[in-house]
Amino acid sequence: MRFTNHILTGICAATGALAGSYQPKFRVSPIDGSKIALPTKEQLAWQDKEIGVLIHFEIATYLDIDGCNKMDSATALGAKYATLVAKHNCGFAIWPSEVTFQDRENQTVPYDYTIAQSPVRGQNIVKSFVDSAKKYDIGHGFYYSVVVNNYLNVQDSDVRAGTWAPGQVNITNGTYDQIVYNQLSELWKDYGSLTEIWFDGGYSSDQKDKIETLLKETQPQAVIFNGCDTDGSCVSANSIRWIGTELGEAPEENWSTGLTNDGGDHTSPYFCPAECDTTLQTDDRWFFGVDQPLRSLEEMIGVYHKTVGQNCILELDLSPDRSGAIPKEHAARYRELGDFINSCYGKPVAGHAAHSSNEKGEYIIKLHKPTNIDRIVLMEDQTNGQVIRSYQVHAKVVESQDADIAADVPFKLVSNGTSIGHKKIDIFDKAVLATEVLVKTTFVDTPKWRSVSLHACA
Repeated sequence: MRFTNHILTGICAATGALAGSYQPKFRVSPIDGSKIALPTKEQLAWQDKEIGVLIHFEIATYLDIDGCNKMDSATALGAKYATLVAKHNCGFAIWPSEVTFQDRENQTVPYDYTIAQSPVRGQNIVKSFVDSAKKYDIGHGFYYSVVVNNYLNVQDSDVRAGTWAPGQVNITNGTYDQIVYNQLSELWKDYGSLTEIWFDGGYSSDQKDKIETLLKETQPQAVIFNGCDTDGSCVSANSIRWIGTELGEAPEENWSTGLTNDGGDHTSPYFCPAECDTTLQTDDRWFFGVDQPLRSLEEMIGVYHKTVGQNCILELDLSPDRSGAIPKEHAARYRELGDFINSCYGKPVAGHAAHSSNEKGEYIIKLHKPTNIDRIVLMEDQTNGQVIRSYQVHAKVVESQDADIAADVPFKLVSNGTSIGHKKIDIFDKAVLATEVLVKTTFVDTPKWRSVSLHACA
């Protein structure tokens, strides 16, 4: 097989290499010799989910500021997984952590900034969240802020020297690294198989090797947000990257490969798809804000098209209020967005059309009658890598429903672009009445298509 003959390197961890040794897995293009990054099955399965939610419910929910550093609604939206903020930058753990450690006076003390020391002692929000995710059959994951912990006076994974505020605990950097490891062990060992693990801001070089080892032992199937540094140093083969903004929009040219926080790099040997995290509330507000306005449905539809429609996974914030419930206005907006997605993209307008593809990288849809369309959804089969480098969408446009579909009508360009990847949605400048659609591509290996579908949603 041409695919197997062109494998250059594998994941070194599989051969017993040391921690920190993850290497990119790629093959060589039989056309131009370029590298084609290869995904893991976990990365592809994660891309298939398309929409997730990031749940912020913590100490900051009860503050007027947005944080500590200046599941019906999920399913209604169409989310396929949910990631819970288990410990944000405040340092408060919403599970009853049993970690103990030594302070600078060599006294063994408990990590006593948890739900077990709160007015709702006896509760475990992490367990309740996991139970609910299982009930609704969606994947679950955890966000844990490694680099900031105000309770322990930590910024950028470093214990700050100087005066400690009331309530802060005086520790060393080595002790902090051990606390991180022990709390991640609790989260990763006790709550089942995780879909996603979030490292907001990454992790320090001193923490990296132990985190990598713990991931291999406990959660090898999870995708890891911020799992790679830009120098190619990764803690997991299942790494995913940040898109570089919290506005909910990916660049028009957004590749499934590359390690930088932007549109990626089609020449990179690292398959590392992007996640687009953003808020439903205005002003980049993640935790619940009293009387905080919501972004409009029209704006959120635009977010969907600029994320999922541009080869990015949308992770939309879900922020319970101070009672622990999703505010009814929020729930309504999630449902409205989910309803739009279902109504527009639930099924194509041309269900009985004839579909075909060829070795020239073309995809052809011949319609059985003139059909109004205003957009196209393109999906590449990335099992052997993302290989399409550009595309053009042409349509045979006619003037009336009575037009002869067999007539010799010239093709007209209706959209074009570069990266397709998991999914690319092109909305035309205006709707057209078409009898045939032709997608042309340039590529580094003959493309395999997952699907191409036509829709009319305006």
